[in-house]
Amino acid sequence: MPSRRVISEEEIEDGLNVVARLIDRYGDVYWPVFERLERELEDRRSRSWRVKSCLKRIQRHSSP
Repeated sequence: MPSRRVISEEEIEDGLNVVARLIDRYGDVYWPVFERLERELEDRRSRSWRVKSCLKRIQRHSSP
């Protein structure tokens, strides 16, 4: 079974740009792909923000 490579946020943004051009040129048939990429990017950024927020709280509570 091949290992799965992690796709970066930058790659997702690049994909969004490509799909936006496809939608502009060919219509809404690609809209579900655009929404999926947007959702994935938003989820990743939200997870990152939530983890950072939690770590900041931990630091505040553990500081003397």
